[in-house]
Amino acid sequence: MNEDNVIDGVINYLKDKNRHRDGFKIIHRSYAKDGDHGIDLKGVAYSGRRQSNRYYIEAKGTLRAKDDSEKKSKFETEFRWAISQIVLQMSELSSASVFGIAVPMTEKEDCLRLMRNNKGLKKLKIRLYLAYKGSNGEYYAEELKPSQIYK
Repeated sequence: MNEDNVIDGVINYLKDKNRHRDGFKIIHRSYAKDGDHGIDLKGVAYSGRRQSNRYYIEAKGTLRAKDDSEKKSKFETEFRWAISQIVLQMSELSSASVFGIAVPMTEKEDCLRLMRNNKGLKKLKIRLYLAYKGSNGEYYAEELKPSQIYK
């Protein structure tokens, strides 16, 4: 699953999650194939005319590596890069925002291993979005909130 598929899954999840609100709008979406930089997905949920939540998500696709040890090392590097992108955005934005990292469902255990005991990430309340391909060929995601990630 590539980064663009992961982003598509998270967009579908956020639209469904916010369907009871007055609106949900994607304000920025990056495309890995175009070499876009910065946060991959920015979205806003509205209650009336007021913004109720802003979402800032950094996405990563499945990593290809020669062997498991190389994959683990590359994954940890990519994961740290994703965290740094989110933290840089946090310094600019209000507390009414949701920050997260999106990865393929296949990377769940590696992400949880890196996040679970991290006191800094727990304090920042970073969420984890796990993308997968549905039986209909569309991409979807699940959200793990801080209470499900951190111990």
